[in-house]
Amino acid sequence: MVNKRERILNAAEHLIAHKGFQGMSMQQVANEANVAAGTIYRYFKDKESLLRCVHEERLQDVSQALLQGVNTQQPCLAQFRVLWRNCLHYLLSNPDCLLYRVQYEASPLFTREEEVRMDERYFKPVFEFFEHGRETGLFRDLPAELLGFLAMENLMLLTQKHTRGCIQLSDAIFDELMDAAWNAILKR
Repeated sequence: MVNKRERILNAAEHLIAHKGFQGMSMQQVANEANVAAGTIYRYFKDKESLLRCVHEERLQDVSQALLQGVNTQQPCLAQFRVLWRNCLHYLLSNPDCLLYRVQYEASPLFTREEEVRMDERYFKPVFEFFEHGRETGLFRDLPAELLGFLAMENLMLLTQKHTRGCIQLSDAIFDELMDAAWNAILKR
């Protein structure tokens, strides 16, 4: 069973994803998490600390999911396939994370300095992968962050549309999309 703290985090993520920051109250979080409103304050000082905690813990979850099974001793294409598939499976399994991320990045809590700090803390191995490919001449001569954007960010929009039923995606299409993402970052 999920503990109270995790239920609160899940409830906050879900409410923010679907109602936005301004549309979410601590009472709504309590109701969604099936806890008393005062219980939230045993874990979080205030709404801002709850929201920052949701953001950081979800980034940590994404990071762990992305890197699962990645073997840096394998060729770049094999590593890329694992990263890309991991990202795909995480996004399909956690549709609220996309909506939440958009809301968080549009909020006053989000700053460029925080993004850089979080990227360094949680996504350094991913950026190192893209940087290594650039340095060896395999990938385009673009900053690692942009290579990652070209290769992975499109998955966020595609999986969101797929989850909403706007487009239908199959394993064969995912394979083609992964191949297209790989080709987008290769140096020509």
